[in-house]
Amino acid sequence: MLSQIIQKLGLSLDLDASERNKIWWLTFTFFCVIGSYTVLKEMKDVLFAQIVGANQMYLVKIVSMFVLFPATLLYAKLVDVMSRFRLLVFYSLLYGVGGIVIAYFLADPVMGLPNTIASKYRYFGWFVYLFYEGLVPFVVSVFWAFCNSVTKPETAKKGYTLIIAGSKLGGMFTAGLAWFMFLPSSFLGVHTWSSVVLHQLLLIGSSIMLAVSPLVIYYLMKNTSEKDLRGYEAVDKLEKQQEKSGKSETGVWSGLTMFAKYPYILGIFGMFFFYELVNVVLGIQRALIVQAGAKNAAAFTGTMFQQRFWMHALGFVVSFFGTRVLVKKLGERICLLLIPIITGVLLVYFMMMHNEQAVLAVFMVLGMLNYSFSSPLREALYIPTVKDIRFKSKAWIESFGQRFSKSIASGVIGIIQSVAPVVGSSLYVTLYSGFFGVTITLWTILAWFLGKKYVSVVKNKEVIGAQDVN
Repeated sequence: MLSQIIQKLGLSLDLDASERNKIWWLTFTFFCVIGSYTVLKEMKDVLFAQIVGANQMYLVKIVSMFVLFPATLLYAKLVDVMSRFRLLVFYSLLYGVGGIVIAYFLADPVMGLPNTIASKYRYFGWFVYLFYEGLVPFVVSVFWAFCNSVTKPETAKKGYTLIIAGSKLGGMFTAGLAWFMFLPSSFLGVHTWSSVVLHQLLLIGSSIMLAVSPLVIYYLMKNTSEKDLRGYEAVDKLEKQQEKSGKSETGVWSGLTMFAKYPYILGIFGMFFFYELVNVVLGIQRALIVQAGAKNAAAFTGTMFQQRFWMHALGFVVSFFGTRVLVKKLGERICLLLIPIITGVLLVYFMMMHNEQAVLAVFMVLGMLNYSFSSPLREALYIPTVKDIRFKSKAWIESFGQRFSKSIASGVIGIIQSVAPVVGSSLYVTLYSGFFGVTITLWTILAWFLGKKYVSVVKNKEVIGAQDVN
């Protein structure tokens, strides 16, 4: 009966039972990870804006680039001495326990939310933001690195969209709950519990959710044969040879040096880089707009989560019913090309309208596009690569590299605002239009060549990075 329902709903994914079972457990794990991440990511911005001030966000994005550099070196060392599962456990517990500690200090009358005077000298707010900046490279990235190491390209093409759809449900669940909690009319609203307590509950709940997510992976590993936990065959054989020859430990800098050796890795970084250039510009304006229009701290937080809920809801529909169809019909190469093209259309609308509604709408749709359509495509690019690229280079891209792109975007914002401080002026519009135009053009060219390379590598059963381990 259950198998018939799965077939009718299209949830069999055209996979055999073992592969389908693996995808379903990975989907549930990512449900927990993104459910937690949705709250923690939003709370990072909310708490920083309330404790330090939204006007300092451009600066903290620059600072984060330098803070994450040594953290990424430590991560690279752990990749050499820990199994992929233990790595996931370590960072999940680190951020789970760390979140509970942060929740405790939120009630402090000087450091925490009871102090309503925002100041750039309130270092607790800086710590919270910088601590949670590591969520993507050290938790989300580790999950995907694990996932890519146990998944074949053909399975990824059919199953990764389901994993993303599951994450959207997780994000909808936690963002919707957070939105409800901050509604004045809800029984958990500010008329019953204080804003501080509600923030604490959100942090504690999401931290626990993150900390228990490795248990799902543990169950998967215990109930799945070693054969079914193998990924791309060419990579699997290469890594076994590497272990036998004693070359499995490659050092903390190996992931970074891969950038210089393989244009393919630079291409993946470029996909992140161009997205962040656009996302930072819209994200900072979004935070300023929402905070300016909110009556109090609870209303500010509630509105941020309301937008995040609808982003995940729309993302679920797109990832489950749209991305699967597009990837199946058009293939990875064309789908990668669609990312900058659709983004370009959104930016044209933004620049034509250039009002608060346009900023919020484009930010939400762009976020949906990134997480529901771009993400499964980008992650599939790592499958035909060696371990150093999947774990170490990926971490550099999503920590230092991604923050580098955010710093560049923040610098561009600062320059444009200093040259054309009047929003809506012809010079202001011209500068931003030129910036977006160059970004989309370069992004489109990159997507075309990267997609072409990926298709060629998989077709010929090649491994990116194999030369370094032979």
